[in-house]
Amino acid sequence: MEGATLAGKLAAQVVAAKAKGLPTVGIKAVQQHVIEQAPQHKVKPPPGVKGEGAIAFGAGAVLSKNDEEVLKVMDPEQLVVLG
Repeated sequence: MEGATLAGKLAAQVVAAKAKGLPTVGIKAVQQHVIEQAPQHKVKPPPGVKGEGAIAFGAGAVLSKNDEEVLKVMDPEQLVVLG
């Protein structure tokens, strides 16, 4: 949640600066120690995440035809919203 709040704050600062015609801070440079340590990085599974689905990672699901058919029966109003 803190990351989402910070991202929103930073985005709002850019929008406000552009609206006023002011320069923005720009893209932050990648710190040198991060570049140096990158080749040694070992990928680990995220702690506490179970499964590979969209819910496990917070989004990214695609509504398949089968899902759409189930939704037509279970909650057809959602299809109107998605439609």
